Amino acid sequence: MLVSALFAVSLFAGLSSAGNGPDTAVASDSETIAKWSVLVYLVADNNLDEYTETDLLELEVGGSSADVNVLILMDKLYEPAVLMTIEDHERVVLEELGELNMGDPANLRYLVQYSDENCPAEHMVVFFWDHGSGVHGVCVDETMEDGTAGSDWLSHHETMEAIDGYHVDILAADECSIGQMETMYEYYFGGADMDYWVASENYISWRGFSYDEILLRLNEDPTMDERTLSLVIVEEFTELFSVPPYQSEILTSQSVFDMSKVEALGLAVLDMAEVLSADIDSYRSVIQAAQMAAMNPWGARSAGQVDMATFVQYIMDNLDDEDPAATACGDVLDAFAECMIGMGVSKNSDLYGYRGMGILVPPSYSMYTVASAASYELYMGFEFPNIGWWAFLETYWGVV
Repeated sequence: MLVSALFAVSLFAGLSSAGNGPDTAVASDSETIAKWSVLVYLVADNNLDEYTETDLLELEVGGSSADVNVLILMDKLYEPAVLMTIEDHERVVLEELGELNMGDPANLRYLVQYSDENCPAEHMVVFFWDHGSGVHGVCVDETMEDGTAGSDWLSHHETMEAIDGYHVDILAADECSIGQMETMYEYYFGGADMDYWVASENYISWRGFSYDEILLRLNEDPTMDERTLSLVIVEEFTELFSVPPYQSEILTSQSVFDMSKVEALGLAVLDMAEVLSADIDSYRSVIQAAQMAAMNPWGARSAGQVDMATFVQYIMDNLDDEDPAATACGDVLDAFAECMIGMGVSKNSDLYGYRGMGILVPPSYSMYTVASAASYELYMGFEFPNIGWWAFLETYWGVV
């Protein structure tokens, strides 16, 4: 699975909302509209349950203000779900909701719509707190509404369904493996009305985002725009992960993706793939070497993920400047620099070639289609592999 058994902690996402959601009540007095609403979709109905209190305390420390609303929809492993708010620096329960399946998009939509109707703001940022996967989704709940054991992801397509009709400022994910080319392109292709994704291309450990520091900075300057807040998130991530204890989180990163640049990046990658495919016998050896050079240290061989920029850079550096594939690689790197606008890394991540975004390049056809059959089935439901990337991989593997 693309999801690690390591402890993934909070995933954020930001939604901008000024009463523009469906069937919502809009405040008539502009003075009642805050600058930001901060939403936390906290899914601890799994093996992450024991880590909730740490981040709830951080949310209290960060606090709220007249310009910054904070709402938390939380489902723990042994307790009923609740909707909470932070008033100044204290938790206040707004609704007791019983057992929820947080993999149901209706619950994410409930949180977004509740915020839009009851505490409207010019911008909205939502934190997803849970395990994550580039193909499976952003959250997994392991207790169903009837109390029985189960496993239901909030898939990427369900996430887009849940926020449909709302403008999104930031989706920011402190979860494993969300920051993939294919995943970013799916949100673009699916028409998600959003500005920025904050996501990791690799595995995330237990400490997660610094809710306290992020909220303190936002309360201090609530006029900051969504681009600035996105970069604040990764700045504080870097600050937190620059001090011990590192434990399994010694290799981890977070990146900010400008969603208005995803289409251009995706098309540049597909153009490169087409050039490589046209003369695959000449390029196969350098592609293979690039795949090894760009492999993410944790789980890359089983998941098939590589660091995209490292992969492309290696190919370009090992071709003549006049080679058409080298030119195509240069175009990818230029588009990547426009799309990936900021990255935070832990102590040793930069030593292993993390440059911000992953892409699927398994070493063999069977490595992915057989060894990761469940992921393969989901992956082929995404747009990006079906418009050229999978055809390139099959050409590289020699199966077509």
